Amino acid sequence: MEIHRTSSNFRPYPPPRKNVLLLSCMDLRLIDDLVPFMEGDNLTNRYDQLVFAGSALGVIQQDHESWYDVFFQHLDIAVQLHQIQDVYIMEHRDCGAYAKFLGQNGKYGDSPHELKREEKDHRKFAFQLHDEIASHCARKIADGGDAEMWDVHVRCFLMDLRGSVIWLKDDGSDEAW
Repeated sequence: MEIHRTSSNFRPYPPPRKNVLLLSCMDLRLIDDLVPFMEGDNLTNRYDQLVFAGSALGVIQQDHESWYDVFFQHLDIAVQLHQIQDVYIMEHRDCGAYAKFLGQNGKYGDSPHELKREEKDHRKFAFQLHDEIASHCARKIADGGDAEMWDVHVRCFLMDLRGSVIWLKDDGSDEAW
């Protein structure tokens, strides 16, 4: 079941606490679909957006290692200047960057098996970055940073080519909720 793009009536996760940092892909087919999704979470004019080819995979891949540092430098500034308390990682289907960075393993067909494989890969990389963000914020607190400021929550999503979104739950389940 999908999350309705423009309605906040049914969102299966807690609402964002303050402002949000949205990480998305550069894919031009979906950029316009992100705005109604964010509006559905009452985030009009309340989010920063970072765009990396491949979303989470783009941040953690090894071909452009500096992207990792750029992401975390931006996260630090967003937390400090805009009181970001939630990060949304928006993955999407048929991502060309996945094919670029993963080769044949990053190309997916339309069969149910291939769609599951694609979702599994997006979940893997989104939650790898999720864990890196949690570690980064924990280090900030351990280094004397304000615990409330660095209490950042991360949510991972997967958008299809029509703009429908599913929440990738952190318990690893395959269902949207």
